[in-house]
Amino acid sequence: MMERRKERHALAVRWDAPLYDLCKQCADSARQLVHLVRRYDRVADPDEQRDKVDDEHARLRSAVQQLRILGTAELQQAAREVEHHAWWVRAVHEGRPDELIDHYGGRAVEDRLRDAMRGLFVAARRQLGVKDPDTVIPDDPIDPRPPAP
Repeated sequence: MMERRKERHALAVRWDAPLYDLCKQCADSARQLVHLVRRYDRVADPDEQRDKVDDEHARLRSAVQQLRILGTAELQQAAREVEHHAWWVRAVHEGRPDELIDHYGGRAVEDRLRDAMRGLFVAARRQLGVKDPDTVIPDDPIDPRPPAP
């Protein structure tokens, strides 16, 4: 009976480490993509920067596709939303208009991506069995200055 219990536990957790790694890669890649596109106007070689952005965007898409193998429906959807909003962050930083701003209630692309990232974290924590999976603090910018009168 103990052996069966151990086997069931081993089967239940054998995908946790690969799932964690994929979630980490997805989040890291989305953050790196934002970092790279924010630097478009500050780099010496715009073509090299576009290549870096393309590489990181491909890495993000790959992680999202791999999450479709191991992730729950909630996690898969959250990853797709991260990919979607990351694309729009890139598009806006490349000078394209945000055609979906009205659809999202006037929210800026980076705010939408932050919300999608939180959704990814919650879904990943839920699937990985983390205690209190919804307890993910907001990733809003921190401005310690008091509000202007």
